Amino acid sequence: MHALYTLGGRFLLLLFGLGISLVGYPQQNNVRLDAEQRILEDIFKELERQTGYVFTYDAKIIRSQRRMSIRTAGSLPSVLETLGKKAMLDIAISGKNILVRPLRYGKLSGKVVDEGGKPLAAVSVFIRQFNQQHMTDEQGTFSLTYPMARYAKLNLAFSMLGRQEQAAEVQLVAHDQTISTVVMPQLSMGLEEVSVSPVTHDRLSSNSSLYINREVIEQSGALSLNDLLNLVPNKKIESPSLQRVQQATLRSNTLTTSSQGARDPFAMNNAFGVAIIMDGIALSNNSNMQTLNAGMTGMGDSFVDVGTSGLAGSRDRGMRYSGDYAHGGVDLRQIATDNIESVEVVAGVASAKYGDLTDGAIIVNRIAGSSPMYFSMQLRDNATVYGLSKGFRTNKLGAFTLGGNFTRSFQDNRDKLKSYDRLSTNLMWSTSAGANKAFTNTFSADYGRNLDNVRRDPDDPTASLARFRNYNFSVANRSNYRIDRGFLTNVGLNMRYSESYQNTYRERFMNGTYIIYSDATEVGITKGTYAPGIYTAVDHIEGKPIDISGRLDLNGKYYTGDILHQLSFGMNYNYSKNRGRGQLVDPSRPNQLASAATAGNRSARYYDFSTIHAQQQLGLYVENVFETRFANRPLHAILGTRMDKFEQYLTVSPRVNLSYELRPDLQLGLAYGYASKAPGLGQLYPGPVYFEVPLFQHTAVTETGAVDEQNSLYLLYVDKFMPENSGLKPSGSQQWEATVRYNKRGYNVGMNLFFKETFRGISTLPDYSVIELDQYWDNRGGDPLYIIDGTKRYRLPRHRFANLNNTSNSGIELMAFTPKWDVIQTSFNLRGGISQTVYNPSTNSQRNFTNPGTDLDYAVTGVYPGLKRRSVRSNAAITSSTHIPKANLVVNFIAEFNLINRTDTDAAEGVPIAYYTADGRYITIESFDQNNLQYRHLLVPQQELNNQNQPAVYSNFHLNLSKDVTKRLTLTFQVYNVFNYRPQYLRSDNTLIIPNDKPTYGAQLRLKI
Repeated sequence: MHALYTLGGRFLLLLFGLGISLVGYPQQNNVRLDAEQRILEDIFKELERQTGYVFTYDAKIIRSQRRMSIRTAGSLPSVLETLGKKAMLDIAISGKNILVRPLRYGKLSGKVVDEGGKPLAAVSVFIRQFNQQHMTDEQGTFSLTYPMARYAKLNLAFSMLGRQEQAAEVQLVAHDQTISTVVMPQLSMGLEEVSVSPVTHDRLSSNSSLYINREVIEQSGALSLNDLLNLVPNKKIESPSLQRVQQATLRSNTLTTSSQGARDPFAMNNAFGVAIIMDGIALSNNSNMQTLNAGMTGMGDSFVDVGTSGLAGSRDRGMRYSGDYAHGGVDLRQIATDNIESVEVVAGVASAKYGDLTDGAIIVNRIAGSSPMYFSMQLRDNATVYGLSKGFRTNKLGAFTLGGNFTRSFQDNRDKLKSYDRLSTNLMWSTSAGANKAFTNTFSADYGRNLDNVRRDPDDPTASLARFRNYNFSVANRSNYRIDRGFLTNVGLNMRYSESYQNTYRERFMNGTYIIYSDATEVGITKGTYAPGIYTAVDHIEGKPIDISGRLDLNGKYYTGDILHQLSFGMNYNYSKNRGRGQLVDPSRPNQLASAATAGNRSARYYDFSTIHAQQQLGLYVENVFETRFANRPLHAILGTRMDKFEQYLTVSPRVNLSYELRPDLQLGLAYGYASKAPGLGQLYPGPVYFEVPLFQHTAVTETGAVDEQNSLYLLYVDKFMPENSGLKPSGSQQWEATVRYNKRGYNVGMNLFFKETFRGISTLPDYSVIELDQYWDNRGGDPLYIIDGTKRYRLPRHRFANLNNTSNSGIELMAFTPKWDVIQTSFNLRGGISQTVYNPSTNSQRNFTNPGTDLDYAVTGVYPGLKRRSVRSNAAITSSTHIPKANLVVNFIAEFNLINRTDTDAAEGVPIAYYTADGRYITIESFDQNNLQYRHLLVPQQELNNQNQPAVYSNFHLNLSKDVTKRLTLTFQVYNVFNYRPQYLRSDNTLIIPNDKPTYGAQLRLKI
């Protein structure tokens, strides 16, 4: 018995040393392994002990000393199969021996040609299972290797600029094989199958992504990237125009972010949180600081604005315009669509590789390749667009694509006061090298110039003009090295440098008797200066944003049992700085005529942007894509997380996209994601706020009535507030999403249900300090001119940035497609949805009023509850697409329905809960009294709070027609509001609303030279 215990103890010690647990008897049908980071050779020995079989192998070739972890149990063949997949080895039983050798690789090759049978070089071949991209050579051929017995099929996607995308599913065999020749015809209306609407499919980065290919882009007549967003479900279709700032907002019923001088902070936060990804690198707006000091006016009112039309009857008369877009997203007007191959709109849970976002991403892909020279011209009633592009390939240097676009547009051709000119040029150079072209590199250079002008209106007594200019230059490089064997499959490195010159300029004629001003920058009492009252007031801001971005991506694959995992991991870095001269302020030319020092004034001073610290961000991510089976049905999973470091804040963002194939024609999806967005430089460093408190003014005049500056005196107190925003945190969001996809016999129906919360949104908070100063009195001709007697309290207002805004967004999105009915050569597409946004500011709101008298208890600032509001919107569009290949014709007719547009605010939000007096006293209102003379004017009527309530359903109709006149010439005709249907209704605040813009017509010519 003692001997048995001794033997058992030694056996347990042996198992502990190997890190392997054995349960059951050593027989072939009951083998179990439980190893944690053990040497492969030791695992072989344990299997030999359990089974009596002998392993035969070359230790050097299979690297038997490497360590690995494995847990499996079952029959010997199943255990060996699992071990082989885990170790990437070919393991087979031969008699009483187990033969181990390196995994055998097969070769898959193919050829890509055009419609005439000529080989196509530089075609991108993407293999979904490997997450790899291959390129065809000069003969149009490609080849790839794959581990035999590891894959039953491969999915290949072929793409090239100007040619119709192709896809192939290849069933693999146990030997080398060549697939059928792939034909990629040039895009043409004469093709049997033409894409007429965006689609969703399982190759995208999220369950609800929307994919827009080149065919759809060409038919859209888009003036900019923003026009393509009209294809997103539940989006109201906007008329094509470049006369307003265009910032993308996704899944939020935001107020406008376009061109008004006052902009909604909630809308700006949503646009700021939408990432624009161009060729794998985000286009950052973090270093844009083109605003006036938000500490003086608040974030929504800090933009330089000007009137754009003086025409009687014009809907733009009296409206204010600003061409700046700081604190928000990238202005999409700057991105022309000429050289865009595809766009993916991710309104749901984005891939973990993308950071610095809270509200989705728009992924833009461009590729270089050989293509004919294309000349395009688009004529619209308010814009003229010219485009030229050419792609060519050389034997040694690779493929080049050159492109240019020039656009000139006017808001109103009758007066042409408001104009927008855009020049964009692009060079892309792609090359490949190595065995089977394993190394690919794409270099791109872009230059753009955007001139946004408002000219002087002859009927404007102030002769105001404004210029918003933006010159941008960027260079980027994408390198990718493909590894055909082993764990790693790809190593990618993306780098981008961009530099912009931004110039905002506004001038207005001022006509007064005189002004008094101060240029003091130190806190304390100082003398003001008298100056003539006839001058030109100027607002001038100069910015030079610089962004440097880098991304390292590594892709690998490994097995757990029969499950193939595609692992992506990497890091990104972003550096942002603004080297501009900043706010160029001349205090002697103030924006307001000030000839009497009767009230305090927030005054601007010169603020140099180049002295501001640079912003640096670092992100790490890992993402695992795999397909397993649940209840004997395929389950596709994308599991990832990323970590972002900004200043002292560290954010971890888990993201999950699951898609379950309930039936071959029915898929269910679930997704969850967390995301964060760092503040911009303009929010971190808005600059100091100066407040001037007038203390005494004595203005002497000469016999001619002119100001006697030598005998005049103006005393004021200058206060300086320097905001401390180091505690500003990144904003955040989390989103839950459920999707349903049904696809059978060409009918495709998709539905998305989402709930998204955003929190810590950045806005400005009104703030005050109270100061007590000596009171100065006129000495009535005595010497000195004043006497000091008593003190007086003053309230010094300003704004400071804080994490204030919270929203919850929920809704349903629907997309449905039918196949083409051959009898009428027509297919139908439905897209629509309904969404609700609840705005929850985390602070009270305020409104300012003017004291008409001398009552010291009069309320000059009302304090209200947080102005919570609920907005519901619903839009739908039905498109009929008639495609007649023999006639080379596609006709799209769109019927749009604006179903609901309603914003509700509780009446209590307009009832003040407190107020401030001019001397800074805060007085609480316990019960509002409408007869109280001190504060009754603070009440906000209900009709002013609920001013966006659409009373009925309104429709609109649009027409797009594309015709290949010849093989070289294509004509496209677009009409927005083809029936000139313009219903009207009065809002509750008696404002006339016309939901449909006037008709706009466009004709586009594309000529292949």
